[in-house]
Amino acid sequence: MKNVAGLILNVDGEDDSLKDFLSHRSLSTLPFGGRYRLIDFTLSNMVNSGLSHIGVIGSHKYSSLVDHLGTGKEWSLSRKTQDLSILSGSNNYHIGRLIKVNLRNLQNNRGFLDATGAKHVLIASPNLVTTFDFRNAYDIHLKNDSDITLIFKKDDPLYHLKDNDLYLEFAKNRVSGLHFKREHTTGHFFTEMFFIKKSILMELLDLSERTGDWDLLDMIKYNIDTLRVFGAQHTGYIKRVNCLENYMKTSMDLLEYEIMQELFLGKNSIHTKIKDNHPTLYEDPAQVSNSIVGSGCIIEGNITHSIIFRDTKMNVGSHIQNSIIMQRCDIGRNVNLNYVVMDKDTKISDHTTLVGKPHAPIVLKKGTVI
Repeated sequence: MKNVAGLILNVDGEDDSLKDFLSHRSLSTLPFGGRYRLIDFTLSNMVNSGLSHIGVIGSHKYSSLVDHLGTGKEWSLSRKTQDLSILSGSNNYHIGRLIKVNLRNLQNNRGFLDATGAKHVLIASPNLVTTFDFRNAYDIHLKNDSDITLIFKKDDPLYHLKDNDLYLEFAKNRVSGLHFKREHTTGHFFTEMFFIKKSILMELLDLSERTGDWDLLDMIKYNIDTLRVFGAQHTGYIKRVNCLENYMKTSMDLLEYEIMQELFLGKNSIHTKIKDNHPTLYEDPAQVSNSIVGSGCIIEGNITHSIIFRDTKMNVGSHIQNSIIMQRCDIGRNVNLNYVVMDKDTKISDHTTLVGKPHAPIVLKKGTVI
């Protein structure tokens, strides 16, 4: 895929339920799975598919993105022949509605597209939890001489799609229509990953300057009859983290062996920033079942069906279940947590009980002390 440049979008501000976690970081760097960040999946999938020039469009919350990605070394993108660029982004909102793919972001970064010399661009969101080899979709893109190839998934009620999610309509293998869920549904929804010819993208950027329409998916929808738009099917597990409920459900999916195996134990690895750390210490009273526990923790209590990030300390007599505890948290003695999501550096005092609900977990901001 030497003729393809990758672009990972900025999708901050999609849902208010995650705002407590996004005050100091972008959605792309939201901690996930005990040691990862959300962007690790899309970035790793691009690298594992053979892309060597990738741009990541950030937001005004740059520090977490720069700190996590660094030079791209962990993704083998710090070589002379491979590079990672962190690009500037703009506001994702437009007159009260969400722009799916903001052409202003691409307009501001035309220099990156020109510099790569690529003939095609792979555009994807950073909040997709999946392992996907883009090479088969790229072969379909080339075989059909497509202007645009949209990657789609067969619909399933478990995905809980929103009104502004897009569905694809087909006519003889060609995409003949795009419809928001609130308008019309089909058996195939858009996964927010697609290939586009760079020449077509540049034409649409020029058109947007003249018309003032800055949503790329809207422009594709309006010009579906004149563009050669095809689809490529995604198979396997995929979830999009765009709200607190989906974050909780997708995190807990990792505790199912088949999903864990598909995401992390296949032939392609999900890469992340490496942190040298000592192993977790489990003291004699500790009991852990069906959970993920990161390195550097000290565990003296009971953990059930939960995800514990690195360097967390949990004291004796405490019980954590159905919860997500991020990095460097301190859990006191005889604490009971059930359906709780805690950001990093949170401290829970002795004899505290916090019980949320499956669809409404208790959320604790970074640095909270209770």
